[in-house]
Amino acid sequence: MDIKRIEQTFSEVSKIAGWAVDKRIVLAVTNVYLSRDRIFDGKAHEGAVETIKKNEGWTSPLRSHLLHIAAAFMVIKEEDVGNSLKLVNQNQKELNNAGFWKTSYTYLAALLMKQPEEAERTRKLYEEMKKHHKFLTSNEDIPYAALLASREGDLEERATTMNMYYRDLREQGFTMGNDLQWLSQIMTFDSPTYDPEMVGRVLAIHQFFKEEKIKIRTAQYPILGFLAVTRVDGEALSGIASNTRELEKHKIFRWYKDMAFSTAVQQAMTDSIDAQDIAAMTFSTSLETLMQAQQAAMMVSMNAAIISSTNNSSS
Repeated sequence: MDIKRIEQTFSEVSKIAGWAVDKRIVLAVTNVYLSRDRIFDGKAHEGAVETIKKNEGWTSPLRSHLLHIAAAFMVIKEEDVGNSLKLVNQNQKELNNAGFWKTSYTYLAALLMKQPEEAERTRKLYEEMKKHHKFLTSNEDIPYAALLASREGDLEERATTMNMYYRDLREQGFTMGNDLQWLSQIMTFDSPTYDPEMVGRVLAIHQFFKEEKIKIRTAQYPILGFLAVTRVDGEALSGIASNTRELEKHKIFRWYKDMAFSTAVQQAMTDSIDAQDIAAMTFSTSLETLMQAQQAAMMVSMNAAIISSTNNSSS
């Protein structure tokens, strides 16, 4: 893990983002670039930001808390940013046509979708998920539904398997809620069919970090799913633990220790890609996208909470 590169990229992203952008969003953007093993191109990022500002209305989430995350996603695609933005808006429109309200989460899902035709299947998976968790399934699940709906397999079976994983982990002491639901969703990434070994891997990974004195907060549950699906070995887990401790000592992560863990995980996944074939690389990239979606969703939630509390205090 190259800590100097992390610090340098974070510093460069911070300068462009400005003081008003939450440092957790800056860290998320930093990880978007570093997880693709990309050198941060400030001019390309600024160009994407300007394209979004020029073409999006004032009420668009792409102009506010999703601005720099969206810009980063578009830059790493290595396609024309204008065309990428058009696709996002086409995806967003189809998600609306499929019955989703226009929110930050539909824009985030639209960023992750490859084509507008995926919207209907996204809606169907979302409805299947809601059958099992009527009140728990909400807007925050839409980005996950979008990505998982693009995977092969029966949607009803995938939703049923999610529920089985959720119940299994709940019985093993995991805290119920959105984060556990996201974890159960990620566990179906490779297959919609229930696999008891997947539960075993998640439990073993969770226990490993507990013994390493790495505290896994509920917000980090989904990361356990990434590690389980990619079948990381003991050596990789040990590296993640030591890198997490190392990152926590640095000024960037002093106030955001939970992001030290996610950064260490993403760096471990990036390091492992070099030895993989194209199919495995595509698989890892999809999982990294899911991880970044989860981080971005957390940013959206936090910003919404801040805005809400500000409005309440001023009223």
